Amino acid sequence: MEFDPVQEIDIEKAHSIIREIVASGELIVSKHAKARMRERGYSTQDVEYILIRGKITNKEFKENTQSWAYTIKGDDLEGDEGGVVTVIISRQACVIITVLS
Repeated sequence: MEFDPVQEIDIEKAHSIIREIVASGELIVSKHAKARMRERGYSTQDVEYILIRGKITNKEFKENTQSWAYTIKGDDLEGDEGGVVTVIISRQACVIITVLS
């Protein structure tokens, strides 16, 4: 089944796809997200942990990229609350847009 980032999907399906990507796909970290990760002391493992165990708290269609952005909030590896904003670009890849503290 082909993935269309413009097509709206329900939150549970989106989170299932994101979890599959973390497990066996490609996480692409934007320059902006890398800078925010350094500022906030996040490792790639923290981001993956939040993506897998957190909850989607918001989804928003981004006109500039013609795709849906998902905000996932949860605890990082140290137990501190954080968040990750990601866009699913295919069934095998998503882009980390930013991280939230």
